[in-house]
Amino acid sequence: MATRDAPMIPPALAALLLVVFAAHAVVTALEHERAVGAPETQERIRAEKTLIRDVLTGRPTTAAGVPAMPESGWGSAGQPLRLRFVPAGDKAQAGATIDGMIAFLRKRTGYSIEGTVLRSYGLVVQEIVQSQCEIAFLTAASYARARYATENNDDPNDDVIAFLAAVRDGHPDYPGSDLAYRGALIARTDSPITDVKELTSKHVVAMGNRTSGAGSILPTALFNQLGLTPKVFRLEGYPIIVTTVLQGSADVGCVYWSPPTPDRPQNDGRRTVLQSQPDVFERTKIIGYTSWIPNEPVVIRSAIPADVRRVMARAISLHVSTLAITQEGRKQLESVGSVVGYVPATNDDFDPLMEVIEQAFANDPEGRSDFMAGSK
Repeated sequence: MATRDAPMIPPALAALLLVVFAAHAVVTALEHERAVGAPETQERIRAEKTLIRDVLTGRPTTAAGVPAMPESGWGSAGQPLRLRFVPAGDKAQAGATIDGMIAFLRKRTGYSIEGTVLRSYGLVVQEIVQSQCEIAFLTAASYARARYATENNDDPNDDVIAFLAAVRDGHPDYPGSDLAYRGALIARTDSPITDVKELTSKHVVAMGNRTSGAGSILPTALFNQLGLTPKVFRLEGYPIIVTTVLQGSADVGCVYWSPPTPDRPQNDGRRTVLQSQPDVFERTKIIGYTSWIPNEPVVIRSAIPADVRRVMARAISLHVSTLAITQEGRKQLESVGSVVGYVPATNDDFDPLMEVIEQAFANDPEGRSDFMAGSK
């Protein structure tokens, strides 16, 4: 039987087939590597699959699901954000509460953060004015001093900016009392004084130092507004002020006042002596109140970028409001000012405070100079 020769493949077609076969082999090898190949390839694939942006910071998260630390700039390892605090209650409890906040902020923001507790607001003001820290938890009066000091600088990056304001439990009978506070003037229950307007130059008023908001600045502004000129005793702290009134060494004392709560139907500076003077509320009365001023702010240096400022504001608010949900959390917060949350704020929100301070020192230029310098 005759045989037929196999058909000949043209050289050009043969070359094309070789290219196709080679490309297929390469593709097959790459697919194999992607499936079971080199560790660095697998790590890249996992990274691609887990690249999720954190809802609070807007930055990519790590494999552990937390925001990645910036490689440079504020919040990086080489440029940490430095926070400063002053305890408002028990120092040990305050230290534990602040440590917990710092740990939360580090985890939730991904930033490198350092927290330090200082013994006085004067030291905190000094540090933020001298750019030795970036964020500070201040009283209203210490904020005003920091703002005075930095607004007069030539460099706008050194300004102090309020970016949060404290929130406390308010009361429906006192609208806005969750975002503001005022001072109260107390006298003994058996005192003939029934109203602050009855004070004369013969009466003695126990006040705090010139840097105290409710203990000095607010009542002094009230006296100037009413044209009152009582004698003033400068004392250190609300317990001493209240005790001085109880002992009869002063006719009137100036203390802080907060709206009543279910646990504290009388919620003012007299509470500071309850342990030693359990009948303090029966033995004293309130004869007047000062004007309201905004609750204390958290401040940040203007050199900090807006995106970092926004992330820190969100994280601080989230942490505090979460703690405030439980009684145990509220107990922790008592040591740092009994706040239950924070709201966004700007320097404009504290202009009423600045006006009250100007009114308080209208007749006392030397006192104003001491106040601005942080002097007692």
